[in-house]
Amino acid sequence: MKSRRRGFTLIELVIVILIGSILTGLALNSFQNVQSRFAVQSAKRVYMSWHQRARSRAIESGETIVLFVWPAGDSAATLSRDGSTFRWGDVQHFDDELGVSLETQGGYSFYTCMTPRGYADTSCGSWGATYGYTATFSDTLRLRFRQSADTASVLILPMGQVIG
Repeated sequence: MKSRRRGFTLIELVIVILIGSILTGLALNSFQNVQSRFAVQSAKRVYMSWHQRARSRAIESGETIVLFVWPAGDSAATLSRDGSTFRWGDVQHFDDELGVSLETQGGYSFYTCMTPRGYADTSCGSWGATYGYTATFSDTLRLRFRQSADTASVLILPMGQVIG
């Protein structure tokens, strides 16, 4: 009578490890795609909340609040405007904090001046007078959030409304 050997052969172990590493690689790739999609959607929500926050602060404080977006620096900032004097408020660095870059048509920076009445002040230059570019107030601006191949965007209308 023959005795049976117990255990696995080396070839069986190598095949199991190979299959396990292939499945792990597929799972990591899928996780990175989901993480990238989540990052751009999160950046979009952050911008929309900043926009709403600027509007709310303008109404509460009774002064004009400027929301400045600088795509070259992948950042946004709020400024208080009292007459011709500006005071810096909060700054959001989308690239450093969320790993997302900002893009606009032509790469132009823009600012939206939220009035105490709760809408954008078109006489403030809703967007544009930066870097020699001035958009007309009938223009709608698209702000894109990008990480690798994933993008999300919002439309900013002339009176300061945001459509996401």
